Amino acid sequence: PSLFKYTRVNETSTMFSEQYFDASHLRDHEILKVDVGRSGSDEYTFGQFDQSRQLRDVAKIELVTTIIILVVWALGVASFAGPIMTLVVDPIERMVRLLSMLMKDPLGYQSTRQYRNLKRESEEIAHRYKSVWPREVLKGMETNFLMSTILRIGSLMRVGFGSAGVEIIRNNLERGRHKDVLFLSKQGGTVSCVFLFCDIRQFTDATECLQEEVFVFTNKIAAVVHSICHSYGGSANKNIGDAFLLSWLLDEKPEKDDDELDFNSSSKMMSGDKYGLCALKNQADKALLSVVKISMALHYDNYFVETMNEAARKRLLTKLSTRKGPIVQMGFGLHAGKAVQGAIGSQRKLDATYISESVERAEFLESSTKKYGVPMLISDAFYSLLSAPNRHRCRKVDQLVMQREENGGADPNELLDSGEKMSIYTFDMDIEALWTPSETDDDASMSSTSDTHYPSQRQSRNTYAGGKATVRRGSSVTRRASSYISSDLPGFMASTPPTIHRRPSFMPGMLSGKDSGRSEMKSDIERAVEALSQEQSYKPPKDLVLPNGVQHYDERVWLDSDIKRIRLAYVSSGIIFPKYKEGLAAYFAKDWQHAKQCFEFVLVQRDDGPSRLFLKRIAEHDGIPPRDFIGYTIEQF
Repeated sequence: PSLFKYTRVNETSTMFSEQYFDASHLRDHEILKVDVGRSGSDEYTFGQFDQSRQLRDVAKIELVTTIIILVVWALGVASFAGPIMTLVVDPIERMVRLLSMLMKDPLGYQSTRQYRNLKRESEEIAHRYKSVWPREVLKGMETNFLMSTILRIGSLMRVGFGSAGVEIIRNNLERGRHKDVLFLSKQGGTVSCVFLFCDIRQFTDATECLQEEVFVFTNKIAAVVHSICHSYGGSANKNIGDAFLLSWLLDEKPEKDDDELDFNSSSKMMSGDKYGLCALKNQADKALLSVVKISMALHYDNYFVETMNEAARKRLLTKLSTRKGPIVQMGFGLHAGKAVQGAIGSQRKLDATYISESVERAEFLESSTKKYGVPMLISDAFYSLLSAPNRHRCRKVDQLVMQREENGGADPNELLDSGEKMSIYTFDMDIEALWTPSETDDDASMSSTSDTHYPSQRQSRNTYAGGKATVRRGSSVTRRASSYISSDLPGFMASTPPTIHRRPSFMPGMLSGKDSGRSEMKSDIERAVEALSQEQSYKPPKDLVLPNGVQHYDERVWLDSDIKRIRLAYVSSGIIFPKYKEGLAAYFAKDWQHAKQCFEFVLVQRDDGPSRLFLKRIAEHDGIPPRDFIGYTIEQF
């Protein structure tokens, strides 16, 4: 410090010359006062010093120190806050977003764009910081564990509640956000759906053979049914031991004039208008395609038995060795209608389900497949929702009048007026043709061939070695022709099997002059035959690969080679469907003699369950319609 003023003992002050120092600008804290006195005396002297320079130096040092501290603090915050944001805050925000998605759409949230963006963000973060935190470290974080737990809970809710439980989950998540309460007082809601009911054939025999392994066997079948239906927009609702219920939610009827609607959408809506149903997104076509794909998948025998132990496999194959066809056989019933969805149960056990006669109709159709000898039956309500090409591909099997059990003694003519009428259809397919060399492979012109049967891949896959025994199951490839018109039909003589698999072409006069169906089918048949004749090298996949995720539906899928191949046996000659239609019309018109000729002719072409059934009915009445016959088949429910 610099002395600029000095006061002596006699209190005389000396101010240094201003030319050396100007103290006027000094502030009080920049002036240092020093007093000097003698001990025991009141005399003292003092001086004033300028310490501004020292204070400035100290201020600079403190400023630099503060800056250094701030830099160190900022670096510390950045190095600490970055991981906190990445490992804690951001995951918590993503969890909140995931819960919001669960609340809005408990079943379909995984197919939304928001969920895909959420997954992409997580993958980008893991990739960005993989050099700092390996993926194993990120997976071990508590936040990642919580996210996985939320996803598992969402998956369990989706699996446990099914499509009918969407509203239950949503309402309880929204209303019970701050309460540990399950709301069960809410009324059910009415929805329009396509219902698919399917049942495993001879499940009791499979249970006896497989014992504890029956769960693995059943779950394999469920995986096929559920994955294929889900890929085409369906939702699994209920598993009933050997049966499964699935649904496709239909659209609400748009509040627009017909001229404001897209042509395709309008036509599809109007096709189901009689039943108050609307399918603007091809729900019925997707459901039908799902059944076709499931039927194909069921023929991959090895998929269902490869994980069984040797003893259980041998017991099952031995038990089913006399049955033709694949190991797993199912029946399918398709119906469309309205149902009430809601929760049934209590706080301790809750089931979300559909309650409606529509579900019972689907189950009735499935159970009727055994009687009609077809794997699939569809109702007229479902049929009306199909696109025009698929309606053309389906065959009308019968027309029914539904009678309640309590009205069992009612007059048939009264039932005709008051009973519920329903036409039932089927989609004919020969799945074995996928593994059997087609006749077009050797004779593209579809000329007559010998009755020699080719060994099929399906048959070779039905052979399994088990210890010292080898069980060889019969193939349904050999099911042909009129060998089925035999002693099992009372009143009919067994006829000699013909020497051809199917008729080479449509021959005039076969339909007794009624060839109207030929003109409608000719172009499609010719195209199918020509296309298949060019696909001689077609081979089905060696192993079954189930779909993963939602598949894009395109109407051209019905022109795929595999679907053409399973339909070829029915459309190649162009006479099976028209002749059956002619016979069915004659049957309901009480012209049973002509109906008998038509059904017999169909059986000459190919074994046909509905034709066998009607021939049996005609034989039971000695070819004469009973007096109370009303032109409908009466069914009780």
